[in-house]
Amino acid sequence: MQKAWQNFITQFKPRYTVKVTNYHLIPFMAPVVEERAQEFGKGEYVAAKKYFDKVVHTTHKANVKPTEINLIKGRKTVMHLANLGPVDQLKDFNRKWAAGKS
Repeated sequence: MQKAWQNFITQFKPRYTVKVTNYHLIPFMAPVVEERAQEFGKGEYVAAKKYFDKVVHTTHKANVKPTEINLIKGRKTVMHLANLGPVDQLKDFNRKWAAGKS
């Protein structure tokens, strides 16, 4: 009975995703954006947070910059965010570059 109740409650818990975005800089060109996502099941916050911490640690240790790492709850809610390097300036530059191309 207890296991059935836990399974019922788990149905209503959100999914979690760890999304890693790397920006590759090439002179005189727009930054190349590479995105990867690791998805976790419903209610697996602990596993997702552990993976997020591991990715942040290894990315920081490997000195891979600029990188943006997000822990996302559901579809849109960003719970944790780690920016390594000038990610905000690159996003602004990328928007300006795209606006100039139109």
